[in-house]
Amino acid sequence: MSTPTFSIHDEVRIKELLLANGHKPFRYAQIENAIYKNFITDFSKIETLPKEIREILVRNCHYQSLRVHSSSTSADGQTTKFLFKTHDDKMIEAVIMRHLSGRNTLCVSSQAGCPMACVFCATGKLGLIRNLDFSEIVEQVMYAADTLDKEGRKLRNVVYMGMGEPFLNYENLKRSIESVTAQKKLDISVRRVTVSTCGIIPGIDRFADEFPQVSLAVSLHAPNDVARSRIMPVETTYPIDQLMASLDRYVEKTNKRIFYEYIMISGITDRIEYARELAVLLKDRMAHVNFIPYNPGEGIMGDGMLPTSRLIIAKFQHELEKAGVPSTVRHTMGDDIDAACGQLALKENGESLATEQGRSMGKIS
Repeated sequence: MSTPTFSIHDEVRIKELLLANGHKPFRYAQIENAIYKNFITDFSKIETLPKEIREILVRNCHYQSLRVHSSSTSADGQTTKFLFKTHDDKMIEAVIMRHLSGRNTLCVSSQAGCPMACVFCATGKLGLIRNLDFSEIVEQVMYAADTLDKEGRKLRNVVYMGMGEPFLNYENLKRSIESVTAQKKLDISVRRVTVSTCGIIPGIDRFADEFPQVSLAVSLHAPNDVARSRIMPVETTYPIDQLMASLDRYVEKTNKRIFYEYIMISGITDRIEYARELAVLLKDRMAHVNFIPYNPGEGIMGDGMLPTSRLIIAKFQHELEKAGVPSTVRHTMGDDIDAACGQLALKENGESLATEQGRSMGKIS
């Protein structure tokens, strides 16, 4: 029976393995350089290491537990979606976005599925299947960085906006951020990492203490409790007044502007009175609103929802502008390959690959 392997990204275990086999600590630095700077995936080809250590790594470690099931690139070439299969045959997705400015961003998943059940999000249909291990998150980043490197590009930004609620997998989120931002690893600036949450208050409070330089995005999507509870079950656990109090504490500790995500769904989130309420809610707060055009037919409520017109979005922006709250309309990328915001639902060529249903908010054991 073969010995189970563990991830090359688990620095603690790799160092323990080296020590147990009588090797000096400096050998880890050589491994680190080969993996993260030179993207060497075959341990037997790390020529800076003696043959004995290479053989130890081959026997005991793996570089990538995720397998690429498929990948697809948008017609304009800007967006690539990867469907990964985990070691236990769960499916997850990650998306590379090549912006025309030259900035390259990876949208990374933190869970297989998602328990939050937001009605406008395709991932919410799946429920939570399981948390991803930190190494599975890092592997998504490594694969994207290697892909871009082969194109002569560099991965600049990592956003935790893929499948899952990051703050419900906090320990693995934490370890993955520490790994990808480490100077001797991928060395992605902490200021170029963004974590998006539906509003998990304990996670926000901890995040403010542990990652004061990492950016925070909050899926708000409605300016009052009644409207938000209709589309986001998390509202019943963490109502807006408590959420905003937590975000005020975050800003006080970090002095960082918060990005508020607001999806524009015709007749549901785009009433003009909501624009005025949103302006009052965010006035005098360090806030920037990102308006997200809804991708029709993707959410739990299905095809009954439609995107808001550009005219209504402009009216929303005008109300915020009067209150001094800056906003932008997010440019939709990858909708032709089901890779846009709210579309991650394990689809391939328009067909669902989901094979199991997870637990949703309020049913998590």
